[in-house]
Amino acid sequence: MHPVYLSAEIHSINLSNTNPLILPGIIGGRHTQILIDSGASLTLINSQFFKKLPTYYQRRARPPPPNLFLQLADRSHLQVKCSLTLPITISNSTRTHTVYVVPQLWRSCIIGNDLIRKHNLQIDGGRQYAYFKKYNQNKPPRQTGKENISNDEEYTLLSIERIKLPPFHAYHIRVKPNKMFKSSNETNDEAEYEITSIKETPRVANGIITPQHDMIIQLANLTERTIMIHTNQPLAKMTRLNQNQLNMIQYGQSNTANISTELSPEETTNLINTDLNEDQKIKLKQLIKKFPAVFNEQAGRTTKLQHHINLTPGSQPYNSPPYRYAPAR
Repeated sequence: MHPVYLSAEIHSINLSNTNPLILPGIIGGRHTQILIDSGASLTLINSQFFKKLPTYYQRRARPPPPNLFLQLADRSHLQVKCSLTLPITISNSTRTHTVYVVPQLWRSCIIGNDLIRKHNLQIDGGRQYAYFKKYNQNKPPRQTGKENISNDEEYTLLSIERIKLPPFHAYHIRVKPNKMFKSSNETNDEAEYEITSIKETPRVANGIITPQHDMIIQLANLTERTIMIHTNQPLAKMTRLNQNQLNMIQYGQSNTANISTELSPEETTNLINTDLNEDQKIKLKQLIKKFPAVFNEQAGRTTKLQHHINLTPGSQPYNSPPYRYAPAR
């Protein structure tokens, strides 16, 4: 018998940062305060913040790598409960990255060196500001080994099963891509893909998915007749989301979600990257604080404006379907 040596990935967190950089950000559609710590090896969130994430993000959680150990500077260990991929927005730009859930973490989120290096996060300690630097398209970043593997921009999802779908019924069906691809567990490609239908019937539920070997999508028959789904039948398109789409989705989630940990205007208003002087910044923040119903990120109606229609004397309101008016009218 020969001894077996197991190699472990040991990651550390340094707490000796005397001038921490804390910025407002959005993670998984939830506003929070983000600590950017170049002394931390990994990007972390705590259990309290994990429980506030939308359910579809929580379902992505998977067990951490068995050889992963997280320790503090004094070599005391921290438990890692699970890991998952989340969209992270800093300074109005979104990147998708793997985070690790640590129940005993003292902050909701710590941005570690793994995200700083992979996504080229630029840190301006003097101005207390951070942003993602864009690579020159004509000169892409150098990547080696595992990072060099990436999936295609678009796939067609084919049915793995043969089923009979009754009228006005929905079914969760297993699908596979028409071309070979590697899951996010095998590569550093953590991009998300949008799913759209190919035909009106059968109809596929639109959504966002992270490519995996086993994928399940929802299929619906909205007609009055029974339809057959055959093996290898094309059902949907899976298209990679670009950076602008990720930004819009992230802000859409943050605006429509019920945010339980609401931040004050001073915390959410970031006026660093402006030409305002300190006096102007203070006055603008006071104005935002005074009129929260006007200056907010929630889309919808406001109580500060009213819509009124002046009727012709003697006429009554009439509800009718929309129709076109001639230019003369």
